Parts: sequence; C-alpha cells; structure tokens
Amino acid sequence: MSLVEATDTDACDIIDQIERMALGMVGPAFRGQADASWPLRSGAVHRLVETHGESVLSDEGYLKQLLSGYHRDISRRAEIIEGAQMTPLQRLSVLQHFGAGTGLLDFTRSALVALWFACDGEPHSDGRVFALDIANPLVAVDGRGLDSEGLFDTGQAVYYEPDRSLGARIVAQQSVFVICNPPPILDQHVPYVDVPAQSKMPIQERLERLGLSRESLFCDLPGLARANSRTRPLLMDWLTPEEHLRLGTHAYRMQRYADALASYESYASAYPDVAQSHCLIGDAYSAMGRFDEASTAYTRAIENIDRPMPQLEGSTPTQEFKDWMLRPIYYNRGNAHAAVGRHSEAIADFDRSLALEKSSALDSGDGRNVLFNRGNSKYARGRFQEASRDFEEAWSLRETSDAALALGNTKMHLGEFAEALIRYHDGANLEKPESADAPCRTNAKQCSDLLEALAGHDFAVRPSERSDVIVTVEAPLSGPGGFVFVGNRGNVGNTPSGMVGAPGGEGYGGMAGFAVLLRPAQGQAAGR
Repeated sequence: MSLVEATDTDACDIIDQIERMALGMVGPAFRGQADASWPLRSGAVHRLVETHGESVLSDEGYLKQLLSGYHRDISRRAEIIEGAQMTPLQRLSVLQHFGAGTGLLDFTRSALVALWFACDGEPHSDGRVFALDIANPLVAVDGRGLDSEGLFDTGQAVYYEPDRSLGARIVAQQSVFVICNPPPILDQHVPYVDVPAQSKMPIQERLERLGLSRESLFCDLPGLARANSRTRPLLMDWLTPEEHLRLGTHAYRMQRYADALASYESYASAYPDVAQSHCLIGDAYSAMGRFDEASTAYTRAIENIDRPMPQLEGSTPTQEFKDWMLRPIYYNRGNAHAAVGRHSEAIADFDRSLALEKSSALDSGDGRNVLFNRGNSKYARGRFQEASRDFEEAWSLRETSDAALALGNTKMHLGEFAEALIRYHDGANLEKPESADAPCRTNAKQCSDLLEALAGHDFAVRPSERSDVIVTVEAPLSGPGGFVFVGNRGNVGNTPSGMVGAPGGEGYGGMAGFAVLLRPAQGQAAGR
C-alpha cells in the first residue's frame, strides 16, 4: 500500500470513529486538542492553579468563588476599554479568541474543524477529539439564559454559541464555547477519539485539501496580520483555486452574491469538469434570482457527477456517493425550474431527488422539503389530487403552517370545503407560530363564511384547471357572492449543493391567491 493510501485510510478511520462517537447525540459539539494528555481545563483554571496550586481543584466552592471573581475583574477591564455595548458572554468570547485565559473552552459544531485542531501542533504527542452533547439538558445548559454570576455556578457545563457579528473567525470555526463548571464534566458525557502523532501531518494536509487551513480558520485581521508578519516569506503567486473557493464562500455568507459568483467562476475555471464547481455557481445564481442560469449550472454539475470534487482526483467515487450528491442538485434545479414557471420540469427533478432520497441509506432530512415543493408545482399545474397527497405526506413528516395552508387550498380546489377548514385550523393553531399561520387564519375565516352561506343547500363545485383563478360554486342562492383566499407560500429554499457549508439559494416564490365565486344554480344542483 502506498503512503498516500495509508494516510487516507488513517484519516477515514478516525473520521469514522468520530462519527460513531457522536451517534445518538442530539446536538454534538467537538473539541480538538493537540495533546491527548491535556485535561479539559480552561485558561482561567490554568491561571488559578498556577497561582493557588493544584489543591484548589479539590475545593469546588472555593474554585467557583475564584472563577467568579476572576471573570468579574477581566470583564470589567474589557468594558472600560470597549464600553458596555457587549454582554459579559460576548466580551469573554472576544477575549478568548484574542488569546486571553478565560473560563471558556473552544468547541465547534464541525467535527472536521476539531480534527484539524487536534492535528495542529505537538507533533510528537497524540491528539484527541472530544464530543459533548450540548443539546442534552442533562449534560449542558444554554448560557444565554443565565446572568453573569450564574454562568460559573450551575454545577454543570454551560454552552454559548457566539453571535456571528463578533468576528469572521467565529463563523469560520463554527465556534461554540463551553464553560466546564466545577465539578468537571463527567467522563461519560465527553467520549473522545485519539489521533496518533504519526497521523497528524497527513490528516492535516488532507483537511487542507478539503478547504480547512490556518488561513480559512483564522480569517480575521489578527489572523491575516500573523500570516503576513515580517518573518513570513512573501508569496508572489496568484490566488489558488482553493483560496478563490474560500473567498467565494465567505462572500456568499455575507450575501455579496456577485462577489461570490466571481470567485466561484474562478474556482470553476481551474476545475471545469468537476460537479462541485457548477453547484456553487448554481447556488450563487439562485441567490441572485437568475434562475435560468442557475438551471444551466446545475445541469453541468449533473453532467460532471463522475468527478464530484477535485479532492477526489485519482479515486473512483462510489455510486452511493454520487447519488448522495445528486439529491440536492436535482432538488435545487427543480427549484430553479419552478421559479420561472417550468413546473413540469420541476416535478421531474423533484421526482429524481425524492427517488434518490428513498433509495439511499444516508438520510439527508430533505425528503419533506422535496415533497412540499413538488406539491407546489403539481398545485400550480392543476394536479390537485396529486398535490394533496404530497402536502399530506409533508405534513405527516413535519407539521408546519405552510403545509397546512397548502393542504387547505388544495381541498378548496377539490370542493372539499369542510376538510379545508380543518386544515386551515391546523395551521393556525400550531403551538409555535410560523410564517403561514396568519394566512391560515384568513383562509379559515373565508372558508367558514362560505360554508355558512352554503348551509342547508345542495351545491355543485366547478373547479378551475389552474391554481390562481376562480373556483365556481353553483347553489340555489338568491344572488352571486365571492370569497378571496390567500395562495400557497413559496418553496422551501435550496439546500447547499457545493459541499462548502454555505446555505443554498432561493426558489419558487409562491403563487397568487384565488377566489371562490358563488352563483345561482341553473336548474337542479348536482350534489352537496
């Protein structure tokens, strides 16, 4: 076996171990340490131990008192310098990233970022990657709900996900801070995987090929300054394709989509026959509302799926991996088709995405969104029975007001007014209000008024073949009447298809409402 194959196997094995370690966790956060022998001990505790000795660790009450005083002091000093604009947690977050010893431990939502830090430094020592289920209330509590005194006096771990506005480094590292209050976190709550010293360099090199590097993880002014210090050699070459990729993704996250597109196009010029390049361009075009160009880019990605990513150069991707990558591409192209009214093409792409979702052992969690968006396109084509089945299944997977609104509207077009009213009430009465709860209430009132007008009468429904025009109801009434309904919400937006952790673009924006028109029956009504 060659050296490259061996190191790649080491990386895959360790990543697999980390993945298995996090199985069953609701919301895992990860920490990488370059030396496995280092305890899970914050910088503040290190400083206190150096001052008061190791014995301070055995007196939990005294240690809590020292930690509270230490943080009160350092926070006040920061407030004098920066003013009172930030909360104590925000000040500690900034101080932590500038290298201060605080009570915070650096964790990350990304297992790969943690693995990079476990490989960074201490070349002769094994590294270690920890996992902590911060979403489990028995393990950790959210620090946002605690006052400054309570942060270090809970008796269990406290976590805090810092605001993105606090710095690009926090965004790039997907930072989560954890306060390991005395007593320390129980061992069963922090499983770990060790990284052999001899594997560190090849694993870190492989992670850098995947876009994780010192430059990408420390992408703020202090990081830039350190990378360009007087003692660092001057590099005269142009930006590498990977740097264009990082710049594009950063611009995308900042919603500078034109800049993101320019960087992604530079990346694609280096890898014109790689699917990932065209996925990124498609996502940027979608975010800009340029859906025809987005559709073309996604088509090119599909045509180049045999080479999904440049990092896989020299290897043959499995069909399962290619299918896994095709799912979001078909989904996003379906959204682009729907956005310009090509609903038949959109339905075909949503069909493909859903088929890949159901046949794969890897659940992406996007099946509900595919069903909902496909239902919208079927609804727009007047295929109301089929749309109803899609919306029903989407609702069964996750009860949301947009699905209830769409279901109610579909039932209206099918003449099932009583069932429609039930659906509107379902959407209006969800425990947690959502974007479509108000339209559900509006439509429920209109539907209730319609049923009241029809009470005691036989009537016939003549549904339209389009979703945005009039549904006619003939009944033995004295005169005409009308009821106006709010239309469906738009599609769920794109999912990331370029494998860079950035959100996807937009999609179909929804449809106008419709009206139900009552008119006197001409002769005997057909049914009720």
